[in-house]
Amino acid sequence: MLEIPALVTSAWTTLQPFLPVIATKAAEEIGKTAVAKIWTAIEKKFDTKAAAKEALEDLLKNPKDEDTQGAFRRRLKKLLEEDSSFASDLAKLLESAGSDYKARLIGGGAIAQGTNAKAVGAGGIIIEGGVRGNGVTIGNHNKVNDGNK
Repeated sequence: MLEIPALVTSAWTTLQPFLPVIATKAAEEIGKTAVAKIWTAIEKKFDTKAAAKEALEDLLKNPKDEDTQGAFRRRLKKLLEEDSSFASDLAKLLESAGSDYKARLIGGGAIAQGTNAKAVGAGGIIIEGGVRGNGVTIGNHNKVNDGNK
């Protein structure tokens, strides 16, 4: 059984970074990528229902507006719940899109993605393999000692 909320999230995560390109009708920028195939499938399905078509048109007019983004996701969820074959097809398209890492950072912090990736937020340090001797000197010549003194 497909998890519709997870499918909506996955579709949104895949499409969201490309919305400005799609909205400006610069589809040639994304070409025949998996994203283009996902978008085409969703667009085709949204054209079958007036309310969904309106949500899509609103999203294309203002892709950064959070309210229109929410309306789009809500309509996508409803269409997926109503049509299990559409949900299955979309899941396959999303799977074929690969496992590219995507992230959105809001505010300060850090993002690490991928095997053995590491991230340290602003002002942080990462130490691997241990520290010997007199500790570590960090910003403004502050010392972090190993506690043996």
